[in-house]
Amino acid sequence: MKCQNTPGLPQAITAYLRWMSSAQYSQSTIYHYQRILRHFAAFANASNIAPSDLFTRGLLDAFETACGLKMVRTPVRGLARYLYENNQLEAPMKTLSETLPDIYEEYLVHYKNIRNVSPGMIRTCRTVFIGLHRHLSDDDLSNLAIEQLDNFLKHYNFGYSPTSQRIHRTCLRGFLEYLYCRRNILKRDLASLLIGPPFYAQAKPPRFLRQKEIEHLFSGLCWERPKDLRTNAMVYLAYTLGLRPKEISLISLDDIAFEKEEIILPNRKNTNPLRLPLPEETLKAIVAYMANARTQTNHRALFVNITAPYRPISHGSVSHDISTCLHKAGISESAYCLRHTYAQNLLEAGASIFQVKEMLGHDRIQTTRRYIHVHTQLMRKRLFDETL
Repeated sequence: MKCQNTPGLPQAITAYLRWMSSAQYSQSTIYHYQRILRHFAAFANASNIAPSDLFTRGLLDAFETACGLKMVRTPVRGLARYLYENNQLEAPMKTLSETLPDIYEEYLVHYKNIRNVSPGMIRTCRTVFIGLHRHLSDDDLSNLAIEQLDNFLKHYNFGYSPTSQRIHRTCLRGFLEYLYCRRNILKRDLASLLIGPPFYAQAKPPRFLRQKEIEHLFSGLCWERPKDLRTNAMVYLAYTLGLRPKEISLISLDDIAFEKEEIILPNRKNTNPLRLPLPEETLKAIVAYMANARTQTNHRALFVNITAPYRPISHGSVSHDISTCLHKAGISESAYCLRHTYAQNLLEAGASIFQVKEMLGHDRIQTTRRYIHVHTQLMRKRLFDETL
């Protein structure tokens, strides 16, 4: 446990700004942070806030409302994180989240451990569970009925897009399966009864690249700027190994055996680690990025920010950079089209649908069948000539 020994706020802000300068933040960013944090110090002084209450979501909301400035949260959170990392604050930012009964919290821990889900998905599940807990009048979930769940979703999903509604149902299904299969709290499987209207947007099959598009994409890659080198390495990983953007973002330096020309993928969605050979062109792209673009940092992630702060990049950044590269090549598709192309290449090379399932990291064969989009003749051969 770190001690609550926060120095005077003005002195802490000065030290934080000096650290930002030493970490090579841009002058415009430092100026913005300085401006916001000076307002924050004045607000805290006028409000007579105790040091232990400085960094809470409630105070941050009040400060944002009082100052009337834009983009005030990031500087304050950055200051809190700096103090925390220097043992001057117990936690980077206290939150005022609603407490859930233990069964919900236990499921969230279980869900996080067995599935490679993002913090954002955990937050979404928590928000849905808070709504469900408020809706139910009884904490005893053993008597939960499908009518209660339908009524809850009817009100909770009002105003949300069809995609968001589907995500909310997915959160509840996972929780219900946990209550029925693992905890034996429910007497019947309610997850299978929790259905929504057909989601016709999924009827559009995934798009894969044709040979000319692939040649045009790789022949047009730029190898001059550091960001280009990083993007190129990610493009090769997505195309030659079929990796998801999140899987690419989670690759660490320890996962790559350069002498053996192999890569280990421990963080897959189906939680099954996989060891794969690294194609020569992919290995060369990674080496080019590491030698000429990757900044020296204590982080072990392969892909880090090009500019300060030098932290691991998010899966959203991976997806954005690959999509931008595709658009520059005249391909109006998302980063996932490279993964779709990888699946098609496996099938054309003679791989069975079960082998494709393992290589893509799917946990259900049904997902693989929906996921791939190949020529009709090849699809019929793979799906109907094999015993599924």
